[in-house]
Amino acid sequence: MTPRKYVPFLLGALLLAALLLIPFSKDANPASIGKPDGKSNLQTVPGELIVDQLTNIHVNVSLTYIQFQQLQELNRNFMMKYPHIQVKLVNEPSKRDAYTQWSLQSQRGEAADIMLLDNGWVRPFAVKGFLKPADSIMTGDTLTDQMAGLLEPLKWNGYLWGVPKDLNPYFVVWSSALLEEVGLKEPPLDWLGYQAAALKMIELHPEASIVNWGAGDLYQQLVWLSAFRNNLSDGLQVLPVSENQMMQLGWFQERRANISRIDGDETAALTKAFETNKLLAAILTWNDYEKLPESVRGKLNVNREQIHYPWLNGRSYVLSSSSRMEDEAMLWIQEMSDINNQQLVYDRSGQLPARASLYAFNSSLLREQAHIPPEWWTKVLNAKKADQQLPIPDPHWPEKWQQREQIWRTYSETTLEISAYLDALNELDQ
Repeated sequence: MTPRKYVPFLLGALLLAALLLIPFSKDANPASIGKPDGKSNLQTVPGELIVDQLTNIHVNVSLTYIQFQQLQELNRNFMMKYPHIQVKLVNEPSKRDAYTQWSLQSQRGEAADIMLLDNGWVRPFAVKGFLKPADSIMTGDTLTDQMAGLLEPLKWNGYLWGVPKDLNPYFVVWSSALLEEVGLKEPPLDWLGYQAAALKMIELHPEASIVNWGAGDLYQQLVWLSAFRNNLSDGLQVLPVSENQMMQLGWFQERRANISRIDGDETAALTKAFETNKLLAAILTWNDYEKLPESVRGKLNVNREQIHYPWLNGRSYVLSSSSRMEDEAMLWIQEMSDINNQQLVYDRSGQLPARASLYAFNSSLLREQAHIPPEWWTKVLNAKKADQQLPIPDPHWPEKWQQREQIWRTYSETTLEISAYLDALNELDQ
């Protein structure tokens, strides 16, 4: 056979080889994805190979059922936006159990990457070495949109240890009608002024209440005790109890019949008490106050200058010192606390947002703001706090709070036993 006769055979062999090599060339493409080892090779720039690995992060929170559902929705949106990051949420509804579990996990180096802490826990966790600083999140517009009164309680030793999520401040509201009856245009500013007003009101309305304390609510008690004091040096010292606190609490022993115990979320009962002039003052959270009818809120006097610890009933995201996924965890915190998500949470739950720009109409939001908190809150939350108004860097402060809270619950849930409560506090001091 002549060489010319070999040519068709050679061309056919080459063509067959080329067809057989096509599948292998696809597998060798650096841009292919879906590898069984969980990794995908992305080549966005010729010659630059990026290996993108699936990352898992864990988040511990202590929320109500409805609040947790809302967070799950936001988390699903996050994972759709960042499919290479899988986030597992774990909710412990009991704050007491959550603190115990998270403290133990942190001690063992087994804590979740992210925790949603009460603001009063952030400094103690930082002092114990359980957290990583969160300063890297606070840059640019995110930093300028924060309020000083919410950041300061989260700072210690020159670092920021948490990113504010939301807050539900306690404050005192007064019946304007009853204040007028006892000869006052504004709420009393000191303890003697309050005592005089309360005794005068009892004289005029023997069946009325001089204050409302929800059973077992220690926040209410501390906010009330601080409302008549300019010196707040021991306001957050829950144990041992100060002499001034003991004196004020003891005064209420003989006037227990004129202390109502309506829970803050019992809107109908509070509405009736104020409308019928049966209640002089109450300590409410912001979202419980907003649930009152507008007709009732219009008859209440809020002393905005006497809101001392608005940060205390708030929450912040923190990064565990044992986390190995710092970048992904920081990204999740940043997304969860962005302006749109904070507005969404406020619309649904009434928890005040932490971002300053949400206290006025914000044209940068993709949708119209359905719910805008009063702008006067920005003055309260931006006010620089004295050191005495900031959380104590005591690693055991949360345990002391829980101890006093449990004692108050014991002596206030069924009947109000102030003397027994004071005796139990005195025993702790010995």
